[in-house]
Parts: sequence; structure tokens; C-alpha cells
Amino acid sequence: MVVGGLYLRGWSVPMVAAALHEGLAGPFGLAVSGEAGQHLNALRQIVGPKWLQAYRVDSDREVLQVVRAGVADALVLDEDAIEIDSLKLLRMIRRLDEMLLVVLLTGRTNRRRLEEALRLAAFSVVIKPLRLEEMLVQIHRMMVRLDAAMRSFGP
Repeated sequence: MVVGGLYLRGWSVPMVAAALHEGLAGPFGLAVSGEAGQHLNALRQIVGPKWLQAYRVDSDREVLQVVRAGVADALVLDEDAIEIDSLKLLRMIRRLDEMLLVVLLTGRTNRRRLEEALRLAAFSVVIKPLRLEEMLVQIHRMMVRLDAAMRSFGP
């Protein structure tokens, strides 16, 4: 599939839509910050509003507001787009919502820092720059995880 001149290896609109729609009562709520925001228009075009509700958060305060409101199923957190340390913010997020899927977007590759992010239950850590293909892969993985969790709690 080609979107905006980018070939999405192995993805098609029906595959993305099916992955996002599977088991959900409503659209997948995705909050993004920083660099991830540059892919929002492409994501909206690929996935569509029926399956994706995207929120742009531009500060740590906005991140926490979205988490408190419970409107996001997942968060792509660019540590360069927030004022406080990303691990400190991740701790704050975990106090509010233990289950929120958080992808940490970073330029740092310090092993201890990455291990700490995973210990704080980051869904994954992605090293910058973030490509649209990688963002779609992360969304798909999060949807699979949410679907499995919903099925285990279902009737």
C-alpha cells in the first residue's frame, strides 16, 4: 500500500481497519506527542475516524489530562516534547492508569534508561526518528494486546 509516497510493507487499509476494529466498542483512542504528531494526518487517512480517535498532546500537563480523562487507549510519548523527565512522567501515568499502553519515543540509547522504561511497563521503546511504518506496527501491536486483554475479561 502506498500513502503519501510511502510504501507500507504488508499493510492494507482493510488490514489496519480490521486490526483496530476487532473487539472494540468504539474507536481506538491514541494520544501522541512531539514527533509522532507529524504522522497524524496519514494515520487518519489510512485508518479513518471510525476506528481511530487521535489526540495531540503538546505538554506533560496535557498528557496527564488525557490520561485522567481516560480517553486514550494508548500514548506515543516523545520525551523531547515534554518538560519533565519522561521516566518521571511515566511513573505519574502509572499512578493514574496502570494499563495504558505507552510507547516511549527517545533519542537516548542508555541501557539503564531503557531498562527502567520497560520496568515502568512501557509497551515499547522506539529510537528516533519515528517512521510512519514503525508507528503503524506499534499501533497494530497495541491493538493485538488490547484485543487479548478484552477477550480474557469478556464473557
